[in-house]
Formats: sequence, C-alpha cells, structure tokens
Amino acid sequence: MINNKVTCLGKHVNIRTIRKSDSKIFMSWDDLDEKNRYFPNNNFIDEIKNEFWIDRKLADKNGIYLMIKDSKTNSSIGITIIENIDLENSIANWGIYIAKRDFMKKIYVNEAAYLILNYAFENLNLNKINACALSNNKIGRKFHEDLGFNEEAVFNNQVFIDGYYCDLIWASLTKNNFKYIT
Repeated sequence: MINNKVTCLGKHVNIRTIRKSDSKIFMSWDDLDEKNRYFPNNNFIDEIKNEFWIDRKLADKNGIYLMIKDSKTNSSIGITIIENIDLENSIANWGIYIAKRDFMKKIYVNEAAYLILNYAFENLNLNKINACALSNNKIGRKFHEDLGFNEEAVFNNQVFIDGYYCDLIWASLTKNNFKYIT
C-alpha cells in the first residue's frame, strides 16, 4: 500500500489501514443482498472473504485499503478504498462499503467519506478522485452528489445484474470542489 499507517479520527467513526487479522472480520460480514444489487461489483463481499484478497491489497503499491470502525464501540462496520492511485497525475478511484445495517446512516457514511476524501486530497495531494455507481442506484448517486462529485460519463450496458444490463455512471470530485465538513 502507498501508506501503511493511515489513521483518521472522527466523532462517530475512525478509519485505519486494514491488517492481515481483519480477514476474520470480513468473514463475519453478511451479504446484504438488497444493497449489493446497487453495487457495480456484485461479488464484492465474496471477494473480500477470499483469504488471498487481503494479501493482494496489503501488497498493492497503488492503493490504500481502510477499515471503518465505530468510534464508541470500536467495532468494524465497513471499509473504504482509494485505489489505482496515480501520483504523477494526482488522480485515484474511491469506494466505500458499510457492512453493518445499523451503521448505514448518513452520520456514519458521510463522516467516513469526508475523512478519507480529506486524507486523499490533503495527505496524498490528489487533485481528482473518481467514483462510480449503477444508474439505478439513486441513493448512491445522490450520496456522490452531496459529497460534491459531478457525473462525467455513462458506460452503457456495463454491468449485468438481476438478469439485465445496467449503465455505470462515472463521477469525479476535484480538490477545488471538495468541501470538508466536520
């Protein structure tokens, strides 16, 4: 990973770099079917439960993979990822996954997003961060919009899910358009 000692502390969530021992936590996460239908990678949970996934991510020189933890209980509630980091062009891709139903609330998701996006812009000195959402994921697209992302491209019929092809919406956020809210 680019930086193997990332820590971001918030009021409701804390974020830290994933560890090898986190694979046990990933194995305990349930597959939230209704949520995964709106995820561009509908095999995400199966992938992170694979014993080799965490090894590959810990060895990835162009990514940062972080555990999101509830600041009160210290329980692991999700992960956030910055990957395909291109420091020469100051650009990367970002994603977030909340694995615990009780924490799928704006107070947790927004704070985790703001913490890692702020880290990417301020500590990695990135200029642009990309994210994507399925066209039918109105909540995810609104979440990106609320963070300041602008939709830039539509990849028609990109993802096969629930028996049909769905468009993938590519959005980006620039450092100038990011407003860190504490």
